[in-house]
Amino acid sequence: MLVERNKVRPRNTFVRRAWQKKNSESISKSRTATKYLKLYCQYSSLNTLKYLVDSQRPLFERLLWVTIHCIIVSFLVFMVYISYREFVTIPLITSMETDSYRTTNLDFPGIAICSVNRISRQSASGLAIDIFNSNVTRQSLDEILDAIEQLGDLYPSDFDTIASRNVEIDQLLTTYYKGPYNITDIMKDLTPKCTVILLKCKLHGSYRNCSNLFEFRKTQDGFCCTFNYARESDDILDMAYAIQPDVHQVMDLGIERGLTVVMDPLLDDYFYSILPTVGWKVLVFNPTDFPDMTSGGVTEVLAMPLTETFLDVSATAFVSTKSVESFPREKRNCIFSDENSPMRGSTMYTYSDCIVDCKIYYIQKFCGCRPFFYPRRGPKEC
Repeated sequence: MLVERNKVRPRNTFVRRAWQKKNSESISKSRTATKYLKLYCQYSSLNTLKYLVDSQRPLFERLLWVTIHCIIVSFLVFMVYISYREFVTIPLITSMETDSYRTTNLDFPGIAICSVNRISRQSASGLAIDIFNSNVTRQSLDEILDAIEQLGDLYPSDFDTIASRNVEIDQLLTTYYKGPYNITDIMKDLTPKCTVILLKCKLHGSYRNCSNLFEFRKTQDGFCCTFNYARESDDILDMAYAIQPDVHQVMDLGIERGLTVVMDPLLDDYFYSILPTVGWKVLVFNPTDFPDMTSGGVTEVLAMPLTETFLDVSATAFVSTKSVESFPREKRNCIFSDENSPMRGSTMYTYSDCIVDCKIYYIQKFCGCRPFFYPRRGPKEC
């Protein structure tokens, strides 16, 4: 009997026992994982996980806490996704670095003083006399002077022009100059000069020669007396020879340490006013930008005769860290001044001048000409 028992042994016994052993090990690992997961939930700081494995709580309550937990996790995942998308779309933020900044590191703002009277009566009369004496027209001196007044329509004005005779004055000037003429030079000659308007100038507490401080430059209101306008010339035919002036620095704070100007209103010289008043328009702007109100960054103040006007200027500097340059342009939405400028023919890029450049381009494109008070870059003259 013993011998026969030893002889009778199924062939697949070893295979069956190996499968049973493998299955039992899998169940053991699953139970171990479930055990430690349950322990984790019991000692977790999240209440929803505690309630999930609490056998003393009803099943409905545990399912409710599971639902709440899933909603919270889904909301957190959604917030992380939104934050990631915002970072990808707009990776840069603007924050205040400090409110304590050395005064000597600040640039003095650009100042433009523009007389409300855009055409000098004395200059207009001189041009009318020259045209009359040239015998190129049969019009009287008063009629020629009245036609010259139509040149004021080239300025943006608050007055509505009832009847314009631009064709008449254009034909008159074309005949007088015997062909095409430069309207920019004519309007510059008709504008009241800085040497007549500015009587005394004081900078940083000491009196200075006004001619050394102010230049006759283009602004949104035509030619004006500009101080600390640190850009290349208004009309540059060859950009290779464009030179950028230096910028005045702020030396100290206070009324006596800034810029003080005494001006002559020249009330008897008014011929064409762009506002229903007398006095001056004072523009405060970034010295590296063309002073244009529509492009932003310009503060405009009216100064009246026989009054003392004070301008309180607060400086805010926006500085980008060096690491910003590594971001693509479409991500940072800005261009540094030393990068390749997208502007047509300009030597230095600024956001304000980019807007002005676009305005000039589209005016030139659709109208075939540009307003004379905008800067001219390149050899093409309209």
